[in-house]
Amino acid sequence: MATTDQEILDRVTALISELTDIPKTELLPDKQLAADLEMDSLTTIELAVTIQDEFDIEVADDKLKELKTIQDIVDLVHSSRLTAAS
Repeated sequence: MATTDQEILDRVTALISELTDIPKTELLPDKQLAADLEMDSLTTIELAVTIQDEFDIEVADDKLKELKTIQDIVDLVHSSRLTAAS
């Protein structure tokens, strides 16, 4: 299971790459999901479900709307895992 931010980032970029066929090397933390990666709302929801399954976390609907960049996803996973560990 991913534990560091870099491990989380590596896994998130792998998941996005699988969903979008964008090479992992192009998936930098500051990339915008909609603007840069052209992910539509359906793909974003599919990614959220995949993230929930992969990291065993819950992504609430209000949090889903806040996910604008790859780094936002990494931060969400990281904070969710910290909350779960407490």
